[in-house]
Amino acid sequence: MLIWLAKEDKLKSTSDIDEMISAEIPDPNLDPEGYAAVVKFMIHGPCGVNNPTSPCMKDGKCSKYFPKEFCSETSFDKFGNVVYRRRNSGIQVQKGKAMLDNRYVVPYNRNLLVRAQAHINVEICHKGGLVKYLFKYITKGPDRSLIVAEDSTSSVQVPSNITKKKTKDEIQEFIDCRLLSSYEAIWRINEYSIHHREPNVVRLGVHMDGQ
Repeated sequence: MLIWLAKEDKLKSTSDIDEMISAEIPDPNLDPEGYAAVVKFMIHGPCGVNNPTSPCMKDGKCSKYFPKEFCSETSFDKFGNVVYRRRNSGIQVQKGKAMLDNRYVVPYNRNLLVRAQAHINVEICHKGGLVKYLFKYITKGPDRSLIVAEDSTSSVQVPSNITKKKTKDEIQEFIDCRLLSSYEAIWRINEYSIHHREPNVVRLGVHMDGQ
């Protein structure tokens, strides 16, 4: 979701951002609920040297740019992006064999995270490119999945000294199937709106006389 805030509610300073969004692991003694939710849903990785085969790894680097750098306060970089506060608090969590700290936290809103108990990345958006990024997902079409069904049993007995050669059927391998999740299915069955715009902007085909 991309949400435009009313003028009086906009986050005008870094302190406003810190009240709304965090990129740190809460102190388990002061906020055990927040700590448990962040550990379960908002820790990226492990990746990099701790897990080179992680899905986020591209050309030997994390495509999501983790781990981030420690920073004592929220600021903006030269491109206008928000650099969230990630203090070196010493609080760590174990994921697999790796010990991860605030450099691996995905930005979140504490109250929303605890209430939803799900991975919810919350970011400050103030660049036109982000609008284009959002609407890309509306226009790129439904998710698709490659599905192959095979019979694991065979009535043909092959001698142990003979290697059975499997015929490669490239057409069968690339069956293009639409993937409809249960959430999208019930949404469409109930005929809920896929897109909402308010107020509506409609182009009217009118002109002045002689123009």
